Amino acid sequence: MTTGSVLKVLIYVYDHYMLADPAEVPERHHMLEDLQKRGFSVSEVVHAMEWLSALVADQRASPGPADMEPAPGALRLFADGELSRLSADCRAFLMLMDCQHVLTARQRELVIERALALDVDEIDVEQLKWVVLLVLSSHPGQELAFARFESVMSADAGTVRH
Repeated sequence: MTTGSVLKVLIYVYDHYMLADPAEVPERHHMLEDLQKRGFSVSEVVHAMEWLSALVADQRASPGPADMEPAPGALRLFADGELSRLSADCRAFLMLMDCQHVLTARQRELVIERALALDVDEIDVEQLKWVVLLVLSSHPGQELAFARFESVMSADAGTVRH
């Protein structure tokens, strides 16, 4: 695995295409050419496009049990593979996203799945924040979740660490 090159492609795509007016987003082959001109390798670009395709496919998938609200007091347990790749800080961040109602249960599971699909051995909180942003961006009608996410990020930025 590498050090997050696919995430760099995803961040570039988010900044340059996902925030653009849909009419201005180039066709896929033009986007691929642009990314290669920007210095991203073919394998990085292909992996990033597959990552985004899986994200979009999940959004279109029919609702499943993860759409149901968890029972009060329910606890999300992490599998061994998740524990080995998601640091304690990442897991705490996911709990914060739950407590602040930024992510639904289904979105949280999608964030975990998409984070684990990145090309890094251990995901850090900064990478996880980008995954949350990409997941929220892929679901329409998330204005309130975005506002809550911004609020949490603003509060976090103002925190002094010792």
